[in-house]
Amino acid sequence: MARPGIIPTIWGGLSVSPDAGGRVWRGLRSNRLLLVAVILAMVIAGLALIVPLLPLQDPLATDYDHTLQAPGKGHVLGTDLHGRDVLSRVLWASRPSLLVGVIATSLALLAGIAAGGLASMGGRFTDAFLMRVADAFLSFPAILGAIAIMAVLGPGLRNVFFAIAVFGWPVFARLFRSSVLATREMDYVKAARVLGASGTTVFIRHILPNSITPVLAYTALAAAAAILAEAGLSFINLGVQRPEPSWGLMLAESRGLFEQAPWMAVAPGVAVTVTTIIFIMIGSAVSRPMAPVVAGEGRSS
Repeated sequence: MARPGIIPTIWGGLSVSPDAGGRVWRGLRSNRLLLVAVILAMVIAGLALIVPLLPLQDPLATDYDHTLQAPGKGHVLGTDLHGRDVLSRVLWASRPSLLVGVIATSLALLAGIAAGGLASMGGRFTDAFLMRVADAFLSFPAILGAIAIMAVLGPGLRNVFFAIAVFGWPVFARLFRSSVLATREMDYVKAARVLGASGTTVFIRHILPNSITPVLAYTALAAAAAILAEAGLSFINLGVQRPEPSWGLMLAESRGLFEQAPWMAVAPGVAVTVTTIIFIMIGSAVSRPMAPVVAGEGRSS
């Protein structure tokens, strides 16, 4: 018999019932740490979206009469070496950072799912070839590989998307491949094949839904890594270009000025640290309540 909350399908597969979906939601809702992280992520994303509407100073406007001004009236987080408002620049810098986290991670996710699915379902030669290609990319430190790509393509935010995605897809591919290899050996997948379901139908209806959860759980962690990578590339002047605001670029501009103007480093440093920690918390927590249901989908007794 199928486990409670799991409904046998026409091909012998197993679908999640509303009760199972409710258990997932209850598991997520009962995780207070996850709820706090999601709320904070929504706040950061919301600020990034509405920052053009906020009553902030122009993040690019210079005022050399008020350079390195300490936090106070008129400049809540002080000013930088060019008299620009640090608060305004920190908030505006959230936009390229989150954009990289979303777009670069999405590109890596799609490429990884395509490569992992093809490797696991396309035969031994295809599997060996794609996994050796993935190993070749994984043999390089991702940040060094991204720097090499940026050195060839040139600096700029669009090239950052590509550079991070190129060295991000192998992890998604390996995760998805491993999950698919485990799922396709389940009894309901074999039964679907025996009953005449095509390979495409089996993959889309049974294997993909039951294999995607580990990949989705890792997506939040990958987004955190992408945000850090963007900050690192901007720090060495290969990402966002001056005078546009970026957390990494702001940290680079604060070098040598920490004793004189610590707020220049503290504000962007706290912003990038808090943002990455929030995404790491989400990625670590979201997989826990889903794991029992996904395991249940893949078994019958």
